[in-house]
Amino acid sequence: MGCGASSGMKYEEYDFAELPIVVRQAAVTLGYNKKEWDSGKDGDYDDYDWEELDEEQKKAATVLGYDEATWDVE
Repeated sequence: MGCGASSGMKYEEYDFAELPIVVRQAAVTLGYNKKEWDSGKDGDYDDYDWEELDEEQKKAATVLGYDEATWDVE
């Protein structure tokens, strides 16, 4: 469950510094920082199911290319 910087999301090939600002902000909302993102480590909410995310986290996940079905598969 959750994303993970190396899980196939549409920005996985980007380094943190290369992310568009809105995408970087979404990543931070989901618990990523530069070190975690660039190393492919999981964010703080990767083990959460979609329904456990608050609305801000769901919006952030959507920016990263996820919806409920794809988030819960990872």
